[in-house]
Amino acid sequence: MTETAGRPGNPAPPARAIVCSGHMIDAFGRKQPRFPPRMEEAVRLRIAEQLAQWNAGALDVGICGGACGADILFAETCLERRARVLLLIPLPEDAFLEQSVAFAGADWVVRYRALRNRCETRFQHEALGPPAQGENVFERNNLWCLDTARALVPFDRIHAILVWDEKPAGDGPGGTAEFAARVTEGGGCVAVINPTRLQRPGSSIR
Repeated sequence: MTETAGRPGNPAPPARAIVCSGHMIDAFGRKQPRFPPRMEEAVRLRIAEQLAQWNAGALDVGICGGACGADILFAETCLERRARVLLLIPLPEDAFLEQSVAFAGADWVVRYRALRNRCETRFQHEALGPPAQGENVFERNNLWCLDTARALVPFDRIHAILVWDEKPAGDGPGGTAEFAARVTEGGGCVAVINPTRLQRPGSSIR
């Protein structure tokens, strides 16, 4: 059964919906890095800078999954700015933790559970039913995040942060490239953070 945490009652409609989609922290030994663990702080700082540029705050809602990497960093930073956060989880919780959180280390699991205590959380299989045969639940989750944002605000008040290496290879319907296109075509605003191009804080080494 879906658990709801965070602010009680029916909150007022948000001023904007800020959606985040992006890479998880790379698993140990990944041959083609997308989000190396050493770039966590650099990505967190860029997310914080982007939210500050948009003046995100208590009148806004952040929408994301709950995976290690982009999702958790975004949700934590939204909460620091007092925005309401919705976590939309693509799998039943135990399977999700095993596949999308715990592999990166116990600290990410602790951080996920801390977010669960502060955010409204919805599970895809409960809200949308089982996926169609062959349907990718993670791509489906991208579209669910966008549809949820569209149900809350007009399209031109949707902002998106994509933590993405900007490589479309392997992206199908609902993938990051299509997600970015849907937001911009609808009049929303997209900011891309590419972990492979960032510089580590306090270092000249990537």
